[in-house]
Amino acid sequence: MTADAEHKPLLRGVRMRRLYCALAAGFACHVGAASIPVADELELAQLPLDDLLRIEVIGATRYAQPLSDTPASVTVIGAEELRTQAYRNIGEALSTVRGVYTSSDRNYTYLGVRGFNRSGDYNSRVVLLTDGARRNDALYDQAFIGNESPVEMDWVKRLEFVSGPSSAVYGGNALFGIVNLVMLDGSDVNGTRVSIDAGSGQSRRIGLVAGQALDGGGDWFVGFAAYGAEGEDHYYRDFGGGPYGGWARGIDGERYRKAYGKLRFGNWRLTGSFAVREKAMPGAPYGTVFGEPGNDILDRNGFVELSYDGMLGTGWQQHFSIFNGDYLYQGDYRYEGGIANRDEAVAHWRGLNYRLQGMAGAEHRWMLGTEAQWNTTLEQLNFDRKPYVEALRTNDPSSTFGVFVQDEWRFHPLWLLNLSLRHDKHSDYAAILSPRLALIYQPDEDLTLKAALVHSYRPPNAYERFYADGVAQKANPALEPERMRSVEFAADFRLGRSGRAGVSVYRNVIYDMVGEQFDANDGLWAFANLPRVRAHGIELDAEQVWSGGYSLRGSVAWQRSQMNDGSTLENSPRLLGKLVFSMPVDTRWKLAGQWQGMTSRQSKADRVAGHGLLNVVLSTLPSVGCGEWSLGVYNLTDQRYADPASSSFVQDRIEQDRRQFRVRWQVAL
Repeated sequence: MTADAEHKPLLRGVRMRRLYCALAAGFACHVGAASIPVADELELAQLPLDDLLRIEVIGATRYAQPLSDTPASVTVIGAEELRTQAYRNIGEALSTVRGVYTSSDRNYTYLGVRGFNRSGDYNSRVVLLTDGARRNDALYDQAFIGNESPVEMDWVKRLEFVSGPSSAVYGGNALFGIVNLVMLDGSDVNGTRVSIDAGSGQSRRIGLVAGQALDGGGDWFVGFAAYGAEGEDHYYRDFGGGPYGGWARGIDGERYRKAYGKLRFGNWRLTGSFAVREKAMPGAPYGTVFGEPGNDILDRNGFVELSYDGMLGTGWQQHFSIFNGDYLYQGDYRYEGGIANRDEAVAHWRGLNYRLQGMAGAEHRWMLGTEAQWNTTLEQLNFDRKPYVEALRTNDPSSTFGVFVQDEWRFHPLWLLNLSLRHDKHSDYAAILSPRLALIYQPDEDLTLKAALVHSYRPPNAYERFYADGVAQKANPALEPERMRSVEFAADFRLGRSGRAGVSVYRNVIYDMVGEQFDANDGLWAFANLPRVRAHGIELDAEQVWSGGYSLRGSVAWQRSQMNDGSTLENSPRLLGKLVFSMPVDTRWKLAGQWQGMTSRQSKADRVAGHGLLNVVLSTLPSVGCGEWSLGVYNLTDQRYADPASSSFVQDRIEQDRRQFRVRWQVAL
């Protein structure tokens, strides 16, 4: 961000009254327009639940298989729900999944899974995929899920969340879950769509998606989005005695630009994406000056992949891909005395994947795979800008190589066995094995029972090992990988032809967990291998679909996460509850929404109270000439709630958004 921008609001936008004018125009358009069919990509909504329970998913095993055959608990959010619920980013969609919750420090969005979401972690224990391609960066190993994500929800056809460890298939970082985003193809669009949003915080957004099937096979797809917001004013009681009376005014702005493209021709696919996001930080992290502009962060992501999927003469299917990624982080921090500090991270990586799969008889499927990634640049810098004083400059390249085998065998009409084993070698650590054993029993089409025993691991990232500014944090190159053993039992029940229910019981034990630790001898924080952590819980979920477009999905999760000394992990609620509903209002309008609740959580010094949030969305079906309108109200009851803050902040908790509005208009050109 330029120096001039530090002395004025980050962004300028529309006023809230324009939102109501736009809504009125949408209503008028509704009254006079004829209805047209819903877009073809709503394929999940067009199937009866009897077929939905057999929908094929990819994320659990890297090949398509019925949901009932997956060796893990998987939640699928289809195109119809993504549209009607108007999720603004990946995190909002994931927060409706059983046992999953999110938190925010107003800089980034963090994902909690089964009671584990340590404040300040960078989502490094979850793997984010787009069409099966890994999107975690190479330096922090972070999975971006908020507005900082390089992926827009408009580009996503289906979201798959695989709960639990999956290192046996995906290697490091796959401790708590896999997020696989199945992206739109050109044939899903066959035209051009433009969307315009306006909402609270003087936010505005414009998006475009276009795609087309090609003669002779294949298709192309492109997506673009640009967003800007002034943000809200926020009160921080910890700074109430300062010159600004605890108010951070006009310093919560955000903007981003994102682009994505995919070309498929024959067996080949070329994919690329680019995203840059800038965010002002109102909460004065890392001891910066409170209440003044100039504390800003920038994240820039780039990724390109060329892949091939085809059949060999033996009937075996092969997949090959090469990829290249880069990531840039810049943090500008202002301190007392006019000190302007820059924190910077640069990562470049490239790699390749190869997989071969086939059948050994009608009931025996196998897969062999290998992956390699070279992290050619993992550079971290910290310096004062004027005068230039360097505190940190380090570059620690690394590489990883993995080989895995997976065997799925239906040895009896009622029994299915899944065996997976992966061997990984990180350039800085000894080789490690990650096995998975899953047994599935299906006595009839109305009941599926699963049992799984899984070992997973995560190597420390470059930030955890080598970052040392000499002021707040020191390095620990001797960090060892953390490991997790998991046992899970799950059951899925069909309730007639239009409903289902499920239950899952799990126990996770983490060894040598990597976490921040304060050293009283020098007053610095450092990452260290901490004592054993145990987490166990039970998850219940159910869904029902009725004729006429009514649907209801809900879940309850009880979880308990403890350190070796019996203390509860920070930011770990004991209970989570979810309800996701959708219903027609008349032949043109539809009402959808979600209620999400959680109990209190441990923070650094106290406990943060529990809360319940209700979001509702009123939307129309597409109409000739007028497109499609929606009005979303988030935190409808204007609940006041907070998330625990990390050690980067003086305050113990971060207040979250009160009631928010968003109106959207989308039209096909």
